Amino acid sequence: MKRVLIVIGMLFGIFGYSQKSNQKNYKKPVKKSLKKTVSKNAATPIVVKTPVEQSIEKVAEKNEQEAENSQQYEIIAQKIIKKNGWIKNRNSAFVRGIEGFVKGVYVGGGKLYVLIEVANRTNINYDVESISFITSPVQVKDRQIEAEEKIFSPIYAIQTESIAKKSREKLLFVFDKFTISDNKNLLFIMSEIDGERTLSLDIKPKYIVGAEYVK
Repeated sequence: MKRVLIVIGMLFGIFGYSQKSNQKNYKKPVKKSLKKTVSKNAATPIVVKTPVEQSIEKVAEKNEQEAENSQQYEIIAQKIIKKNGWIKNRNSAFVRGIEGFVKGVYVGGGKLYVLIEVANRTNINYDVESISFITSPVQVKDRQIEAEEKIFSPIYAIQTESIAKKSREKLLFVFDKFTISDNKNLLFIMSEIDGERTLSLDIKPKYIVGAEYVK
């Protein structure tokens, strides 16, 4: 009987030891987490919002203003072309039957207007090749005062391609406002297609400074 009890006790002891061993050796699996390293110096993107609608409005306003200015000087030009001109003295030039006159210089709407009249006294049509405006030096006592030539380009013109025989035409040229010094003249030059009847007219500084105002 004692032997049986001893054997049973030994069996219980062995079983308890094995349970403790299992408890000590068992480890709960741990999930590994990866940490992302964030650079402290990483650039932060800057988003700039472009005011598209505002830009479109500004462009539209600018175009509208330019259109209004264009309409204004075109209206003034149509008024001036009907005038006879205020320059009454014989400010003219004559070359081979072609005579030109500076009839008037006007100012209005921030623009300068030059009115020219050309008469063809011959029986041959005058076909216009080109018209240009440049500054020319003034001649004093048989010598010329040196002056750098400058070209002035009109922003609008009322002109003809041909001046018929025995007829006359008015020409009008619109410029952005300017003045020239007393030692220069503004020279109007008109050349002929396949011809040598080149007409030159002097527009004196006093005519530009004394331009007649037109609304």
